[in-house]
Amino acid sequence: MSKKSIFFFSLALLLINPSLSFAQEEGKKDAEGKELRQDIDTFLGDQLESHEKKSLNLRMRDIGSLENEPYAWKEFFRLETKDEYENTLGYTTEREYYFLFYHYETVVDRQYALKYWLESFIEGESIRPGRGKRTYDYAKPTIILINPTNIIIMNYDCKYYDDYDFEDWRDRMIKYFGDKDSTIVIELKCDGPLEWTLNAPDPKNRELF
Repeated sequence: MSKKSIFFFSLALLLINPSLSFAQEEGKKDAEGKELRQDIDTFLGDQLESHEKKSLNLRMRDIGSLENEPYAWKEFFRLETKDEYENTLGYTTEREYYFLFYHYETVVDRQYALKYWLESFIEGESIRPGRGKRTYDYAKPTIILINPTNIIIMNYDCKYYDDYDFEDWRDRMIKYFGDKDSTIVIELKCDGPLEWTLNAPDPKNRELF
């Protein structure tokens, strides 16, 4: 190959490689978003024998400022039990559980969304990474999973709460959407406490996580 041919071949590689890199990055983003959607579909398929899904005319839950942070896409629905249970107020009714899924294009997008969310968290509280709170006025039972490119929230009203049910949902959510080695889990009970129960970040770390 002549020097001239080598030059033009090298130039072509320089021009092509950025495009290939961009295409690969975009493909990875699409794959992560597609995987989450598939996990949601699998999760719903396994719950719909005992629950009904509602997604229209739902009132947004009070989750703090996360809704205001940029995200790639979101899914919001409610699951209602087909059976009725006695609630903490002493009457029998279906249980209602709300699920929010936020997907971000990049890890950095999710990191910044989480950073600003912690500054104005549920009920407007400011919380520190890795630090729990004994009391949390007006808080509802909430389970939060934080993954590299998504944040998943389940919460419901205190009148439906019991320890076994809460732990069961936590285990289910980790099974479908989590990784015990990397997923960060936050649990919040009625009026507290708030606890970082899995892969809690170091409270001394001031970096994005």
